[in-house]
Amino acid sequence: MPLEATGPGGSVGDWMSKAPMGVVEDTPIRDAVSLMRRADVRHLLVLDGPVLIGILSSRDLRRLVTRDLDSPLLAGPVRSIMSEGPVSVAPETPLVRAARLLLEQRIGALPVRQGERIVGIFTVPDALEALLAIAEGSGA
Repeated sequence: MPLEATGPGGSVGDWMSKAPMGVVEDTPIRDAVSLMRRADVRHLLVLDGPVLIGILSSRDLRRLVTRDLDSPLLAGPVRSIMSEGPVSVAPETPLVRAARLLLEQRIGALPVRQGERIVGIFTVPDALEALLAIAEGSGA
């Protein structure tokens, strides 16, 4: 099956996580870190109401170089360290296009939008899972 296909297994919507976690921009970094740890996720969407304004990744947090949740650095809002205006895709986006975006943009996740509504998140592990399923299904 060609990777460009948008049939079964061929689009972002088939492989995305359908319940992405999100926070508002004034959420303290400390609270976002705690949420990420409890939920075992590496990305949080940053929302202003229903509008996506940024994404907070474990990479953004590594820049703080601290593990101490009592650190004053973690009292600031997530907007101070989030990546603004994240690249996003639609659920019908072919896997190849989404994987290429992840690679070229050097990012770990793509918010998935249906119009302006967030419907999921597509991550590097999602892309690898899809690739493995396709490769194993084709006997490669």
